[in-house]
Amino acid sequence: MELMNGISVIVCCYNSAWIIERCLNALLAQQVPSSVLWEIIVVNNASTDDTERIANKVLQKGHISYQLINEPKAGLLNARKCGIRAARYSYTIFCDDDNVLCDIYVSTMYDQMEKDSGLGACGGLGIAEFQMASHPYVKKYIASYAIGSQLDNVKANFLYGAGICVRTLLLRKIYSNYDLLLTGRCGNLLLSGDDSEMTKLMVLENYRLSYTDDAKFYHVLPSKRLTCKYLINMFKGFGLAYPILKAYDIALNGKNPFVYILFMYINILFNLLFNILFAVIKRKRVIWIFFWINAAKGLCYWGWNKLYYLSKSLKKY
Repeated sequence: MELMNGISVIVCCYNSAWIIERCLNALLAQQVPSSVLWEIIVVNNASTDDTERIANKVLQKGHISYQLINEPKAGLLNARKCGIRAARYSYTIFCDDDNVLCDIYVSTMYDQMEKDSGLGACGGLGIAEFQMASHPYVKKYIASYAIGSQLDNVKANFLYGAGICVRTLLLRKIYSNYDLLLTGRCGNLLLSGDDSEMTKLMVLENYRLSYTDDAKFYHVLPSKRLTCKYLINMFKGFGLAYPILKAYDIALNGKNPFVYILFMYINILFNLLFNILFAVIKRKRVIWIFFWINAAKGLCYWGWNKLYYLSKSLKKY
């Protein structure tokens, strides 16, 4: 099916009964010019609560074209693939179930993508909404929750996935042509970095990344995500993904894979020792110990050959 010019908004849900009504009401309140075609796609990803019933009830109230799809295979990547297959329009926004988009979000993203054919993806501005008082230590690392402006992210060739707008055909191509490694699990360990992998592959396909602070959304953070334990688990996941993302960076920068992967091994071990020492002496940077320990685990899991051939096969120049 040939894509029409317009924008699809995909909401991937897993047990989202607590928040999905608010998320969808924000979409139904979007101020989109009548000349812009758009739709809402809700992917119910193996939910065991009332997500599907609530979503259907809310969407029936509106006048926006929508699809409500069930994806029985659990996992965000599976849900996104399901949604992108169903998308009818040239651009796609991934709106997480805990995202509440401002009323000009869809139109702003459409304008950003329309005016620049070389743009592969555009990110918005996440604003934290806490459902309870967060631990002071958690607030220090709030950017890890897809919060804040994305200037530094764009410089590092990635965007966070919450609220991201992509070219539909480009993402279909990536899903078809690449074996994505950061799919949420690493053996029995939880991975992060799937959004970074996706956007780095877009850059490897010779597209650019951008962001706009005009497209704002509230990222609703429930109590279970505002604990030190949850933050530590996130940093463990970031650490496990680190070697793979560095291999992508080596490819993007056209560097010698052998030399720079060797340097990555040395860098990870140095940073692990440095942060342990710093934590013992200053009682600071404790969270980074978990990151670098798991980066070292990532080296063991992925292995030299995997990292070397990944960076070599993807080399851009």
